[in-house]
Amino acid sequence: MPYDPRRPDLAVVMPLDPHTPRSARHVVGQVDNPSPDLRDVVLLLCSEVVTQAVELSPGGIVEVRVWMPKDVVRVELVGALDGLEVRIRDHAEHHEYASLLLDELADRWQLETGEEEDGRIWFEIDRHPAESPLQAAY
Repeated sequence: MPYDPRRPDLAVVMPLDPHTPRSARHVVGQVDNPSPDLRDVVLLLCSEVVTQAVELSPGGIVEVRVWMPKDVVRVELVGALDGLEVRIRDHAEHHEYASLLLDELADRWQLETGEEEDGRIWFEIDRHPAESPLQAAY
């Protein structure tokens, strides 16, 4: 089933507090059954993005949306994310980790902020079919 932006596999609204990164990892980890390596990367990126949002807007709320069709994994965080663009893109020493992880581990990512609407940060990781050990030998 292809990615349909109107129908995520998971959509959950969460308060931004110190427990949110862990809660987000838990709910995202329950979607589908990707390979362990893919699951670890998705959870790491999700946790890092949510942590940045918590630090920027404690007491706010965000919606975490996840799609896991057979060809790609997509995670979005939607909410009051003002300041996240500067925090992630300015590569300040303290926050360089988030942009480094997104650049290195995600196949695509984008941060969308607007003055009159909620911001959105998303990342996608392409899923590759597992190659059998017999195919790898040839």
